Amino acid sequence: MSIEYAAFYRGKITLTELGDHRFDLFLSSLNKSVRVRTLEQAITATRKLWIVHDEYCYTEAELSGLDVAYAPHSHSPAESWAQILSGLGNPVNLAGLDLGIDITGMMRPHIAMLPYALAKAGAQTVTVFYSDPDSYVSGERTEFTRGPVRHVGLIPGMEGGHSITTSPRDALIIGAGYDNDLVKAVADDKPNAEHVILLGLPSLQPHMYQESVLKLEVASESIQDYYLRDARIFAPASDPFATAQVISDKVHALGELDHLYLTAVGAKPQVLGFAWYYWCEAAGTHTSFLFPFADGYERQTSNGIATIHEYRLELDAVRRPDLTP
Repeated sequence: MSIEYAAFYRGKITLTELGDHRFDLFLSSLNKSVRVRTLEQAITATRKLWIVHDEYCYTEAELSGLDVAYAPHSHSPAESWAQILSGLGNPVNLAGLDLGIDITGMMRPHIAMLPYALAKAGAQTVTVFYSDPDSYVSGERTEFTRGPVRHVGLIPGMEGGHSITTSPRDALIIGAGYDNDLVKAVADDKPNAEHVILLGLPSLQPHMYQESVLKLEVASESIQDYYLRDARIFAPASDPFATAQVISDKVHALGELDHLYLTAVGAKPQVLGFAWYYWCEAAGTHTSFLFPFADGYERQTSNGIATIHEYRLELDAVRRPDLTP
C-alpha cells in the first residue's frame, strides 16, 4: 500500500494565530513545561480538557479547579484512551467535532495509539500541535524518566503476527532521542534483530542533534552495527509525515522480514510519525510497536517555547484491523 505522506498538511503557527480559530474540543497533557501551559492559554475552544497521566504523579490537590480526564498508566494506551474519551459521551462520538490536540506533554504510548483511538471514536480530521523548546533544562544531561525501565513490551493493540515467509530476519527501527536508557532497553530486548537508528536531522534546535548523538553513544554497545552507515536513517525531528515516509522507504529497502519492530523514544513529532506509518501501512501486518515502560516521567524538562508546529491528521487513512472481516 503506497501512502503519499507528503500530501498531509504540516506547518508553523504563531501564538497570535492560534487564537484566530475556535475548536469544539482541545486536549492537552498536563505538565509543568512553559510551552504546554502557554499553548493551552493561547488556544480558543468551547471546551479544554487536561489529560492527567499517571506517570507525572499529580495529586488531587494539584488538580483542583481543572477540567481533567485521567489517563491510567500507559502500559495499555488503548484502554487509557477509552477512559479519557468516556467523559465526552456514551457512546463516544467525535464525528463532526473540530478537534485540536497538543502532544507536547503526552506519553509516547498514547501518541502511538492516538490515530487509531480517534478514528475509532468517529473523528475524521484532527489538528495536532507540538511546540519546540528553546532548550532542555540540563542539555544532554537532562533526565526525562523517573526511575528505571520496568519492562520492555509490545503496546497492546499494536502487535503483529509473524510472517509466513522463510526469512529468519527480524528488524528493529528505533526512533532515538536524548534518553539513552530507553534506547538501550529496547536494543537489549531484541539483540538478534537488525538494528536501525532513526535520528532527528534537522533537530528541533541546532544544538540538539549533537547532544542526542552524545547520549546515543552511551547505548552504542547494545546497538547492532552501530557505526555502519546503513544502520542510521534521518528525518526532520519536527515532521511526522517525513518521518513516516523515511520509515516506509527503509522498510522496503530491508526486504523480506519475519517480523518488524518499531519503537519511538525521541521527539514527540517523530513518535507521531512512527504511529502514522504504523496505522497507515503496517497495522495488521507482521509489524509490532515495542516500548520501554518506566514508572514515571519528569514534569518539567525544557526551557521556554520556540516554534509551534501544526499537523493535520486525515483519519480516513488509518487502517482499522478491528473492522476487517
